[in-house]
Amino acid sequence: MPDPELRADLEATLSARRELGDDYDAALATSFLARLEREVDARVDAALAAHRALRAPAASRRRRGGSGLAIGSIALGIPVSAVLSSNLHGVDGLVGVVVAWAAIAAINVVQALERRAGG
Repeated sequence: MPDPELRADLEATLSARRELGDDYDAALATSFLARLEREVDARVDAALAAHRALRAPAASRRRRGGSGLAIGSIALGIPVSAVLSSNLHGVDGLVGVVVAWAAIAAINVVQALERRAGG
């Protein structure tokens, strides 16, 4: 359904053309097309703004998503470290702890890179 205001502008332009004659065709067409272009630009701007508004919360959630993984990693890493160091003594315990924390760090790095690539 056409915009009532734009339709009224077109009717006014056509009415003016009938009154003024062929000599004013170019000026009337240019004037109407300028109004039409402004209307199209306004609608596109509104649609883009709505699209950005929908994307902004999702992007914000993606950026915040890493803190949960980091906290979970620490919460998991501490008991894993305790169990490994109490069950494996000496160098074996240290190696086990280092391997566990390296795996946790690798998971966090991969997740951060995926978020960066997706965002």
